Amino acid sequence: MTRRFSFWSGLGVGLLWVGTSFADPSASDRATARSLAGEGYQALQAKDYAAAADRFSRADALVHAPTLSIDWARALVGLGKLVEAQERYEQIIREGVDAKAPKSWQRALSDAGVELSQLKPRLAWITISVSGAAEAHVTIDGVAVPPAAIGVRRAVNPGSLEVRVEAQGFLGQKKAIELAEGAEDSVAFNLEPDPDQQKAPPPEATKPEPAPVKPRDPTAMYVAFGVSAAGLAVGAITGGLFLSKRSDLTGVCNANRECVSDHEDDVKQYNRLGTISAIGWGVGIAGAGVGLSLWVANRGTRSAPTKAAVLHPYLGLGSVGAVGSF
Repeated sequence: MTRRFSFWSGLGVGLLWVGTSFADPSASDRATARSLAGEGYQALQAKDYAAAADRFSRADALVHAPTLSIDWARALVGLGKLVEAQERYEQIIREGVDAKAPKSWQRALSDAGVELSQLKPRLAWITISVSGAAEAHVTIDGVAVPPAAIGVRRAVNPGSLEVRVEAQGFLGQKKAIELAEGAEDSVAFNLEPDPDQQKAPPPEATKPEPAPVKPRDPTAMYVAFGVSAAGLAVGAITGGLFLSKRSDLTGVCNANRECVSDHEDDVKQYNRLGTISAIGWGVGIAGAGVGLSLWVANRGTRSAPTKAAVLHPYLGLGSVGAVGSF
């Protein structure tokens, strides 16, 4: 009963000192911290270390004090979490206490130094080395190990440990390790490529297929060739009559194309035939040009475009024709 009263008395003084020496916690925070600390102390006495660690960690978060931190460390030791307990002891020593602090704080600092020296020899150590992969993800009991800690001694809690190593493109590995208090061991992993995850060679670049072009309606092309054929037929027939009439007028007309008056009708017919023939040839050649252009355009819908034909009809006295390029 006397010990319990001493604990509550020291706790009250300690939390009151916090309120006057550090950033002022609220009255509600101090009251909650006192309640949590009381529950933690009872759990620690009953060796319910999990509950004790929970209550002291919450109380310390509300009102940070060495009296709370040291009991938190003791609960962690009871749980076998020696590495975490070491950090709590180290924190108390790093922060120290003011010379005017309550005796409970002075005693917590002194006890932290003693208990830390007793704890350090109990820590276990492991060295993990990995080969075969440049970058690997290492975990101990699901907790990631920083790359800087690979290949060097790392403090761990004694007991059963599971070390896992994974890397992209490699088969994962795991090993179970049993370490007693104060023991030291090393474990090596040589990763092997995963045949199912090895990168396949990139496929050869292929040229994109040209988009299909809808064929054009050939009706206009057929019409153009039909008009061309009709024009050429008219031009050829009237041209033949024109040339025949010219032969008939050769004997009755002079070099200046002055003809005997009796042949005026023949001269008019001659000129008319020449005009009709020229128009026929012109229509025929123009129609052929349009038809060829449409034919080339239609072929372009199925293959590479080709240079279109260019035609230029000409008409002269007594002659008609066309010049162009294909």
